[in-house]
Amino acid sequence: MLTDGQHKPGSVKMGYYALKFLFTQIYHKEWAGEYLPTPKTAKTLPLVLSKEEVLEVLGAIPNFKHRTVIMFIYSTGARVSECVNIKLSDIDSKRMQVNIQEGKGLKQRKTPLSFLMLDTLRKYYKAYKPQHYLFEGAGGKGTHLGVGAVREICQKARFHTPHIKKNFTPHTFRHCFATHLLEQGTNLLVIQRLMGHADLSNTLKYLHVQQLGIDQVINPLDKLTGVEALCNGK
Repeated sequence: MLTDGQHKPGSVKMGYYALKFLFTQIYHKEWAGEYLPTPKTAKTLPLVLSKEEVLEVLGAIPNFKHRTVIMFIYSTGARVSECVNIKLSDIDSKRMQVNIQEGKGLKQRKTPLSFLMLDTLRKYYKAYKPQHYLFEGAGGKGTHLGVGAVREICQKARFHTPHIKKNFTPHTFRHCFATHLLEQGTNLLVIQRLMGHADLSNTLKYLHVQQLGIDQVINPLDKLTGVEALCNGK
């Protein structure tokens, strides 16, 4: 797989760990990892929409329920799987937070609930009357919206926003949540906690995609007291 040129590094790594599991857990043999190096996988930066583009995409989703789903992901930073599993009881309007009970690795965390999102959810509740899951699926009461259905919402939104040359997905709005918070000056450690990242390195990637306010940066030369006298051609 390493040399045939037909497999991507990610596929090779999956094969590597499958073999390692077979040898160590099934056959209980020693694993000589130094003889089977794993390939390096390319680290890609997350795709992020600007705030204006987020607004355009939301405006291109005519169905109120579908629009609320994407708005919820953008407002809370929830993963798609977390979003569809949110229950009515997870919305804490008293403390203005969302309790994500089934996060990655079954870890629980809390994310902020905006006043605008709460108002939208109240209107959504009156319109759709969900009973258990916040976003119920086609199977009726007691079922939740499928991850595939959420992806389809974005696929249709891309069709209606052809001028946005970015193949955004539901996960893109989670990236937007983190990046826009960073651009607003939110501490990285706070973003790490809100995103549910176990490792800070997963949060640091947003430093590479944030829009830097270069026009607001004061050049250090301009802050040198008395430097004006040295700027004359004498």
